[in-house]
Amino acid sequence: MLIPDLRFLVLYCCSRLGIDARDERGMTTTEVAVITFLLVGAAIVVLGIIYAAAKSNADSIPTPNQPAG
Repeated sequence: MLIPDLRFLVLYCCSRLGIDARDERGMTTTEVAVITFLLVGAAIVVLGIIYAAAKSNADSIPTPNQPAG
């Protein structure tokens, strides 16, 4: 069985989609890293808010009294 070279597959897909691999347009690695950092930070903030709300709801549940006996 003939296994095609990965570079040829990538070049074929890029040419079919009209993407030039040598083109300078698009996001740089730094931009992607900054966006990822901001999204992770936002996710941490949202998880903190959800945790605080769940903890306050759990703390407000009354403890049942044991029956005398």
